[in-house]
Amino acid sequence: MMYEEFAVIYDSVMSEIPYGKWFDDLHGCLKRLGKDGGHVCEIGCGTGEMAARFANAGYEVTGIDLSPDMLARAEQKKGNRKILYLNQDMADFALHKPADVVLCICDTINYQIREEDLLATFECVCKNLADGGIFIFDVKTEYCYEHILGDSVRFQEGDGYAVVWENAYDREKKINEYLLTMFICREEPGLYERHEEYHSQRMYSRNQIYQLLREAGMTLHACYGGGLEKEPGAEEERIYFVAGKEGQGI
Repeated sequence: MMYEEFAVIYDSVMSEIPYGKWFDDLHGCLKRLGKDGGHVCEIGCGTGEMAARFANAGYEVTGIDLSPDMLARAEQKKGNRKILYLNQDMADFALHKPADVVLCICDTINYQIREEDLLATFECVCKNLADGGIFIFDVKTEYCYEHILGDSVRFQEGDGYAVVWENAYDREKKINEYLLTMFICREEPGLYERHEEYHSQRMYSRNQIYQLLREAGMTLHACYGGGLEKEPGAEEERIYFVAGKEGQGI
């Protein structure tokens, strides 16, 4: 199971991620699309960093994640914010009310290794999206897997933990595998527990994304690079897609 022990140190490991800038870019895009309020559903919400920011901006937020450990961290940080967290599969979730916006960021889509699972995710989003609603998601690019991550080993340490990331990208199968070896200090200072987690991601081309969206009854409205304002360039690490129900413009 992914994101069990990793959930304990996830926020510390990801502390350099510019969540504030990321939120500003997403919020700016939504405001341009007329979605400066309403119900936002974030699938793959993790420990709730982005969900909290949208709640602070006045949205009603539902966060969905498959990992109970990640959701437990999100609940700890929720405070009085209007957020409902649900332990559900992104390919088979149900909301209490349609979402005006569905978000799926931080390469969560890439964790759907099989095309049929990604299609099921898109179909589920379409089913839970309000009429005129917007679906924004990102995917890591092949440029990222080949040139940024590559076949590399990375070491990271922080307060009470150390992590070794071993990365391998299969260029034929388009599968990226991570082995995380974690050393986490529990109760006794200087005593570390060793844990391992395997994570796999799949690279999806833009054409594959287009086709699967169409099969799910959705239409692609726009495609952006970093900043969510311009067409993606050749060396983008992530590409952002903006979609909606078929036949409904923005």
